[in-house]
Amino acid sequence: MVLRKTWQATGLWLGIGWSILWSVVLSELPLIQQLDLAQRDRLIRLNHSRTPPPEIVLVTITAADLKTWGLANEPIIYSNLVNRLLDAGAAVVVLNLLPNWLQTSDHPNNPIKTLVQRHSDRIVLVLPTSSATKPNPTEWRNYEYFLPLTNKGKPLFPPQSILGFAEYEPEAKHPQSIRSTARQASLSGQFTLTHSLERIQVLDSAALLTLKKFKPHKQPLQTPQTPIQIHFWGATGTFPNLKVQSLLSNNPSISQIRNKIVLLGFSDTNNPDAFAIRSPFGELMPAVELQANLLASLLMGSFAQIVPSWLQKALIVLGGILISQWIVFGKLDNRAKRRCWYWLYPVLGLSGFSLVSLVLFGKGWILPITLPLFTWTATVVSVFISLVLVVQKDLIHQQQCEIERLHSIEQAAAISQAKKMLHRITANIHAGPLQELKLVMDRLEMLQFNGGEFNLDPVLDQLESLGHHLRQQLNQTRAITLEITPELKAGLDAGIRAKLQQLVNSGELTLRVIQQLQPLEEPEFNSLWLEAREDIYHFFCEAIHNVIRHAQSPHGIATHVQVSLCQQDRQCTLTIENDGAKLEPSIFESSTMPRTRGGYGMKLMKMIAAELPNGTLECVALPEGGVRVQLSWNQAFN
Repeated sequence: MVLRKTWQATGLWLGIGWSILWSVVLSELPLIQQLDLAQRDRLIRLNHSRTPPPEIVLVTITAADLKTWGLANEPIIYSNLVNRLLDAGAAVVVLNLLPNWLQTSDHPNNPIKTLVQRHSDRIVLVLPTSSATKPNPTEWRNYEYFLPLTNKGKPLFPPQSILGFAEYEPEAKHPQSIRSTARQASLSGQFTLTHSLERIQVLDSAALLTLKKFKPHKQPLQTPQTPIQIHFWGATGTFPNLKVQSLLSNNPSISQIRNKIVLLGFSDTNNPDAFAIRSPFGELMPAVELQANLLASLLMGSFAQIVPSWLQKALIVLGGILISQWIVFGKLDNRAKRRCWYWLYPVLGLSGFSLVSLVLFGKGWILPITLPLFTWTATVVSVFISLVLVVQKDLIHQQQCEIERLHSIEQAAAISQAKKMLHRITANIHAGPLQELKLVMDRLEMLQFNGGEFNLDPVLDQLESLGHHLRQQLNQTRAITLEITPELKAGLDAGIRAKLQQLVNSGELTLRVIQQLQPLEEPEFNSLWLEAREDIYHFFCEAIHNVIRHAQSPHGIATHVQVSLCQQDRQCTLTIENDGAKLEPSIFESSTMPRTRGGYGMKLMKMIAAELPNGTLECVALPEGGVRVQLSWNQAFN
């Protein structure tokens, strides 16, 4: 549980850190912004079938019209055209001016200024400017000279009631992001007067000011404070467009503008004063038509806004956290990766993100998806690699700890086993050769006490036998080591199998071997079991050597030996069985008569069985011939 919480905390911070880092790095890539723009333009092209509002009419001036008017007469003819539009009943006229007309702005008979003075409530002057979202206020340049003044030199009308700005940047001909002035527009901005730089004025956009004058008695418009995404109603030419020459020649078509908003501007996209932009449909669109799309968006309330940056960042971080926890869960549970529901989590996460995007879109908010998707992809890779490195480091440390722990347990088991072996050897020497030596000494004393001549050959033979047995017991001390038997590290069954193979390869065991060895459930880090396993292995070695010494040719007539190891619940059984000669069952019955020699192997096996949990030893002479030696114990080592 503690490890799981540690990993979850590690994954949490990795998800937060990597998602924030990648969102900052990727947000500056032009590719991300271009992909968002391409996606937005594709949606606009799919949803442009709606008819634009009929309240908007365009009147466009071509380069041929300007050439016909002549440079000196352009402002006069332009003002005459506006007068005709107003006389024909136009509700509001939006004026896009040429910069060279500023040269005549201080003329006493300035026709534009006269227009503004007479029809201030129905005219909007478009002030071209760069992006109004810049932190520093934008200067008005000389456009205030078109505004009429009082005798005291003060503006006759508030500048903000006449001037409305329109944003334009050169990159709008080839926009690179959805925040370009070719796609979004600010509805208000701060500006400064040329002659009074310390005075800051707040201006509405030309579209917003036009809408206010078109509906003066309506409730105040609830306009957003952040830039809006322009709703494009179609390609260039979607809005009704009247030609200038037809209006100047009293064409009946002029009646179409009654009670409508007229946007007067220039249609030649090659003219830099037309401030053309690249529309979502791929062609250049003059500024007057862009203004018409923006005005229609406000008029119909059909516009959207990009979600605040903090909301997008919060969703990115939340997604990074969920991704990291998903990866951590897969790391903690490898079996989960093979299940279908594990891979459904990212699908559900993306579905939830899509649902949030659709809900926001329905509320008029656009959630760019390219940056979150790229950030989450990079976060997946980064978190996975980080966790792999952490896991490897942790695994190496854990393996070192396990090796040290296992080595310590093995050392404790080996030392205990060595002590036990020494104790057994000592006990065997005391119970065997030393007891026999005592009998010999008693016999010598009796002979000496009786006097006379006596034969020492039997005594010498007995002493020689005692010396042989004593050396045999002492030689067993050479086999005592302070290490666990290497063959047993893979399990008791593997150690028995290896021992049998060794005996067969050496030629010491020539019988046919039948193996039925089942792996046991062995506690890996338990010194009591490691010690008991050594004893069971010695039991097996003693039993198989008994088969070789007594049942195998030339000492016996056995043809095979069967070794089986099995476990049922906690009960384990080791059986060694051969098909040798028939033996009397009484040969294995316990006897109170003292042995004069031998029998130490059987005594060792009985001692091992007695030391195991619920250990029992069973030696049975089979009716058809042969012997079955069976050791049983309970695999309960704490």
